[in-house]
Amino acid sequence: MLKSMTGFGRSEEKEGNVALTVEVRSVNNRFLKLSSRMPEQLLPHQERFEKILKDKLSRGSVHLDIAYKSAEEAPGFQINLETLKGYYRSMKELSEEMGPEGDVPLAALFSLPGICERTKAPENDIVVEELVPGVEGLISSALDELIGMRTQEGRALEGEITGSLERIIKLLELPEKQAFEVVSGYRNRLKKRVSNLLKGVDVELSDNDLAREVAFFAERSDITEEIARLKSHISQMEEAINGDAPSGRRQEFLVQEMFREANTMASKVADGDMLRSVIDIKMEIEKIKEQVFNVE
Repeated sequence: MLKSMTGFGRSEEKEGNVALTVEVRSVNNRFLKLSSRMPEQLLPHQERFEKILKDKLSRGSVHLDIAYKSAEEAPGFQINLETLKGYYRSMKELSEEMGPEGDVPLAALFSLPGICERTKAPENDIVVEELVPGVEGLISSALDELIGMRTQEGRALEGEITGSLERIIKLLELPEKQAFEVVSGYRNRLKKRVSNLLKGVDVELSDNDLAREVAFFAERSDITEEIARLKSHISQMEEAINGDAPSGRRQEFLVQEMFREANTMASKVADGDMLRSVIDIKMEIEKIKEQVFNVE
């Protein structure tokens, strides 16, 4: 079964007075590339958290985002009355020296440093070690959701790739059938052309010369080996699709080989109908290539 490399998972819960949130997202990448963002207090456990991802994912660019905050409501700022009184006394003394022009509204003092102070964050009182098991559970839950999304998208990829493989098998019927007829037709056309050229000339075309030329053409235009190898690659693609192990990189290699065989066939065939079939085959391989880049 195929899995896509694109997915998203989110999990959250409240543990005591702490709200935990974990998100895992992934996009395409040739290898497994992990990145993470988490509170500084959890950084010592980063490798431990990322190992959960490594155990279940084999490919893709994966980002882990961990956040926690206190579930208790608390004011964000408080007024430092002592500092405010100090500013006020200083401004009053200045006003007495400068007269009315030195008056400063009390509200203006609130913009001065030290008047408004941030309250102590409840998170500072959190015992981080007690959160680690909960975070690991949330990572597993978010990862399961991500894998479910990747599996669902993988089914769609599997349908697209399988459909193209079936169409390639169908398109190969014409070149495979006409591979031998092309040589016979070439022999007849060559014999007729040479006979017309030698008409009225005291020269005869020997069967040996004709056979040699036909053999050379047959060798140059024979695509039976390419057809056989292309079918073998298709069979291996089907095995990879139906297997349980991640097979994205293997399928990328097989697609390259399929292109190689199709290009060789296109360089050999001269018949118009056969060439159109080969071009259509290359178009289907291109479709497979686009889908395989998304497979884990």
